[in-house]
Amino acid sequence: MVKVLIAEDYLELLDFYKISLGYELILAKDGEEALEMYKKHNPDIALMDLKLPKKDGLEVIKEILNYDPDARIVAITAYGYLGPKALEVGAKEVIRKPFKISELNELINKYSKK
Repeated sequence: MVKVLIAEDYLELLDFYKISLGYELILAKDGEEALEMYKKHNPDIALMDLKLPKKDGLEVIKEILNYDPDARIVAITAYGYLGPKALEVGAKEVIRKPFKISELNELINKYSKK
């Protein structure tokens, strides 16, 4: 089964992911936990909110890619100005909130293939 790390500080959205996505989910509610969970679980793909407590998503993307240069990370943000910055630091794509769950599934399927 595809392992998906989701870093999101909005707890209701984490609940939505749990209900809507049919993958093995690894959930993190802040940037430090996201980095820890990535190293512990080695997911197929990471979905990274860019505005996170403790450590922002851009920093986490950089640190994950230092740890695993082949990491597949998709940035998720409601702040359009952060999208290009996420791509600069190594995110494969950016998806803007709000999004359709079908869009998220397409990205997971696209990047989770090894």
